Amino acid sequence: MNLPYNTFYHGDCLFVLTHDVPAESVDLIYLDPPFFTGKVQTGKWRGEWHPEAMEVSFEDSKRFWSEKADAMRLKAPDWLRHIAVRRPDFASYLFYMMERLQACRKVLKKTGSIYLHCDYRASHYLKMAMDEILGWKNFINEIIWHYMTGGISKKTFAKKHDTILVYSRTQNYIFNILRTGEFRTQGMKYDEQGRPYKTTKKGRLYFSIDGPVAPDVWTDIPFISTYGNERVGYPTQKPIALLERIIKASSNEGDVVLDPFCGCGTALIVANKLNRRWIGVDIDTSARERKELPRAFIVIKERNGMLFDNSRYISRDLKEIQEMGGRDFEEWVNEFYEAEKPTPDKGVDGITANGIPIQTKTYIVKYSTVSEFLTNAKFHTNVPQPVKKIMIISQKGFDDGARQRKFEIETTEGIEVVLVTPEDIFGSQ
Repeated sequence: MNLPYNTFYHGDCLFVLTHDVPAESVDLIYLDPPFFTGKVQTGKWRGEWHPEAMEVSFEDSKRFWSEKADAMRLKAPDWLRHIAVRRPDFASYLFYMMERLQACRKVLKKTGSIYLHCDYRASHYLKMAMDEILGWKNFINEIIWHYMTGGISKKTFAKKHDTILVYSRTQNYIFNILRTGEFRTQGMKYDEQGRPYKTTKKGRLYFSIDGPVAPDVWTDIPFISTYGNERVGYPTQKPIALLERIIKASSNEGDVVLDPFCGCGTALIVANKLNRRWIGVDIDTSARERKELPRAFIVIKERNGMLFDNSRYISRDLKEIQEMGGRDFEEWVNEFYEAEKPTPDKGVDGITANGIPIQTKTYIVKYSTVSEFLTNAKFHTNVPQPVKKIMIISQKGFDDGARQRKFEIETTEGIEVVLVTPEDIFGSQ
């Protein structure tokens, strides 16, 4: 599998992490998933290339999470099934997150860390999920990001913080000490080189000139102002300074940073700026025109077009793939199966690394198409002989004649015939 560094994926991160990202290939994962608010989050973004205001949104509704209820009842741990008795919508949300956290664990290196950004509605439950998936012994920190924003409450203390749960795969994880703020000057002296110290019974106790080690309560990173230059109008946008601290602390130059819910791309932009490689995934379902990038990726591109200079955009979105033209669909199939298009093709659109010939069609495949492709594969100089397996991928599907011909070839010639549609690959999404 080719390592997909500096790549944007449009689709469900569960599929991308399972299919596209190799096991133990990522150094740092930052997740800022939808919080369980029971609302659809929306925002307005006005881009340089799109002067009219565009709405960007992500789905965060109870109806969305409840679609996972049946699978959750079969696979969830006992404590989660217990929650489902009274709060099935919330239990479905937790199960949704557990599926993706398990996939994150698979791709995380043994020296890697994962930062899960959440709020008061689910942070304690998500900690239980992280303990289950990564192990309570691999818990590193509970970071409190405290910020001051507008709004007050007459019946509660003002809710002005998010929680970031930090876990690792093993105890041998990357961590770079960061220093913030300044030391208290009481009792502090400075030597001739300007280094701060205190006098103790054992002599001078020196301190770093860069200030004290950063604590687990972060009060020095402000929330993004509604009218600030950094604000792009994307819902739940996080400050650049927040991601800079996380990426500097838990990765080194050349390492791989993954954001499975990349939204407007702050983590990717910061990773690129700090000379890290990156993988971004977003399920963006906002309305768009054919061949137009999803809104999330347009926002990223306009925020920092340089990201696209040495990066790839890959779709894992069923609707987008179903709308592709013939050539785009053929290129997508070859990318998905890691196949190469032969020259000349002679009726074979791609050949996989292990020699399986592929044909792509944008229409319903019939009996004659299957027969013709088998003949082309048998006489193609680039296809290993004898042919043992052929694949046909169709946007629209296969009629009964195609399935009949598949049965005939497999029973009389012993050649496996695989008939695949995008729905077969992705399900209903």
